[in-house]
Amino acid sequence: MTSSAHVEIESKFEVGDETPAPAPDAFAPLVAGEPVVHRLSATYLDTADLSLTRHKITLRRRTGGDDDGWHLKLPAETGRLELHAPLGDDDEVPAELVAAVAGLVRNRPLTPVARIDNERRVLLLRDDAGVPVVEFCDDRVTTESLTGVTTGGGGDWREWEAEIVDPDLPGSEEHLAAVSAACAAAGGTPSSSESKLARALGTLPAAFPPGVSAVKDALAADLNQLLDHDPGARRGAMRGIHQMRVAVRGLRSTIGTYATELTAETEDTDLDLPALLGELKVLAAVLGKVRDLQVVDERLERLAEEFTDDLVSPVTRERIRTELGAEERRAQTRVAAALASDRYLELVDRLHELVEVAGSDPAAGGGKKKEKATSKENSGVSPTKRKRAAQDMVLRGVDRQFAKFTKVRTRTERDLDSLDLTLAQREELTHVVRKRAKALRRNVNALPESGDLSVAPLRTACQRLHTVLGDVQDSVTARFWLRRIARRAEAAGESTFGLGVLFEHERGFSERALAGFEHDAATVTAAYRELAESRRAARRRKGKKGDKGKKKH
Repeated sequence: MTSSAHVEIESKFEVGDETPAPAPDAFAPLVAGEPVVHRLSATYLDTADLSLTRHKITLRRRTGGDDDGWHLKLPAETGRLELHAPLGDDDEVPAELVAAVAGLVRNRPLTPVARIDNERRVLLLRDDAGVPVVEFCDDRVTTESLTGVTTGGGGDWREWEAEIVDPDLPGSEEHLAAVSAACAAAGGTPSSSESKLARALGTLPAAFPPGVSAVKDALAADLNQLLDHDPGARRGAMRGIHQMRVAVRGLRSTIGTYATELTAETEDTDLDLPALLGELKVLAAVLGKVRDLQVVDERLERLAEEFTDDLVSPVTRERIRTELGAEERRAQTRVAAALASDRYLELVDRLHELVEVAGSDPAAGGGKKKEKATSKENSGVSPTKRKRAAQDMVLRGVDRQFAKFTKVRTRTERDLDSLDLTLAQREELTHVVRKRAKALRRNVNALPESGDLSVAPLRTACQRLHTVLGDVQDSVTARFWLRRIARRAEAAGESTFGLGVLFEHERGFSERALAGFEHDAATVTAAYRELAESRRAARRRKGKKGDKGKKKH
């Protein structure tokens, strides 16, 4: 069975039962063909916890119309990507569609969660050359929710859809905008629901109730981000791989920062935090290879454009594109293999288990006052106290990460001052500082909004240091690939002069960037001290208020 794919870009409108559809001439200059009526019936499938729906993915088996079959709709950078497979002799979901969302399904059964029937009246709108441009659909929808997980779903309604036929056709988005304007003028209201399925199901309960603990919230957010971008990473999409890598780094940072609390909470489980961190590190390395190649490819392409052809020849530019393109395809193949493995699915299972138990042990929160951690126990705690407990937990993480940052910063600056180091050695030392600054920034970014704390300077300082040292690391990676490409070009009898020009430019860039390292690192320390002073001032103000309250009594 072979699937096909296309990008779906559409506008949807809610409309009353008796509202007249736009007249054909309302779509001018597009010309409407004769209306065609289809009777469609679709069964939507998902896991018991609606994992696909939660991540804005729909899987359906539809009959009727000119595209009956299995449809899997995935989020894309523009619109949605729809994979289509023909109907088989049974009701089994095609394996290739399941494979596209394996990280969300995870060896669990897919069962019907909704049925949607639709009487669809279609107008195909063509341009003056007779080319189909936009499809206008007048839908009368009847739905039934088949799951007891959600509330407020089901019902009947009418809606209009306008969808681009071929997104690659020049001017297609402008035509869609014009058709959408005609729909609005005829009484249509932009849909409040992202899909028919979302409206049919109604309100989904939170997968992980927020507010139980700051650690649980952080882990849940990163796990959701990982799963949001899992399908894109499987397809080799640049954004999917990058965001999935960011999520993995976030999980590693949170687990490492709050290892004390999480160790207490996982004591009676078979979760092994060091092993979990090891698996995340392996996954990060696989994703990182692709991401590094994507970054280097873009970086060197921009850099080459700054030089004339007598310095960086067309042959050299083509050599860079060819070599990096081939390496990226090989790395994407390794990513696809890793995400298709039982090892990865086991990791995702374990991460779900970890989020479930996070915040379950009242004693793991530390501090003088230990807040109750389960949502049931939390119901008796005031929102103010819960917010304060969350802030205290995150501040504890900030303190821990700053201590690690200070340790590596002190050691690095000592070695930079006392040792005669090569550029490569200086880059390696400062790269460790960058990772610590990134972890510190992540914890600072997690702080709940509060007018009492001076958070912005530390957030800005960490971002600045991370950006500068990140550019240095990108330069390191670019030079690594320039050396490798130069060896291959030389073996092919090509001139390597242009590669040397790019290499020396990158080397000089790194030297200049590292010159300001100590100042940027000192700014982080100063900003942390400013935050610490604002915390002390807040405690003093709180103490004075407490004293006044006691005197009144």
